[in-house]
Amino acid sequence: MVSVDTVYQKVLALANKEQRGYITPQEFNLLASEAQDNIFESYFNSDKRKLHNEQLPMGDELDLLEEKMNEFYTTTTSSLAIGVSSLTLPTDFYKLDIMYTNEGEVTELSRKEALHAQNNPLTQATTKRPTYVKGVNSVLDFYPTLTVATDFIINYWRRPNTTPNWNYVVVNSKALFNAGTSTNFELHSSEQELLVAKILEYAGITIQKPDLQQTALMNSQLIKSEQNKR
Repeated sequence: MVSVDTVYQKVLALANKEQRGYITPQEFNLLASEAQDNIFESYFNSDKRKLHNEQLPMGDELDLLEEKMNEFYTTTTSSLAIGVSSLTLPTDFYKLDIMYTNEGEVTELSRKEALHAQNNPLTQATTKRPTYVKGVNSVLDFYPTLTVATDFIINYWRRPNTTPNWNYVVVNSKALFNAGTSTNFELHSSEQELLVAKILEYAGITIQKPDLQQTALMNSQLIKSEQNKR
């Protein structure tokens, strides 16, 4: 968890230092949400084979990445009745890790693979060896259609459940932070400086200050490099 107030104050201080003007709470909240989503999605876009560098064993870097991702790892169980052939994933679903029943793991196939498998008695899916195909709108289609009520245990990575929000009360014409109605970032604590850099980068685009954007981009790259050396 990263304090939304700490990030906002750092963003304001750095924007002030660069004499780039004031970033309003409304602007910050929009940029903060975009930054959180960008950093979250980067966990899954990372090529783990490229994480290795001379200063740090690959295992340590992968451990840090796994620690960040684990904050979003969760499990749910869906019970499906006889005759059902599809399942809708949870609304916070982002990426599937593994799904299984009490008979074992459920295998994912492409639509083409599933059709071929169903036409071959040796590879045809069974109740004890079910398969699934990813449909649209987070729906999974199962082969075969269930002939017994089945519990599916789904291990997956969820999206952030909250949107960062710096809220305030006005006192003597000044906006003062209201912790009770604000929402912190849902990212790992190590992402604080990267959030600051990302928000400044986006702010540079929004307020059309390319030099601020360039400075923030350089800071963002430096932070990522430093994280890889820890």
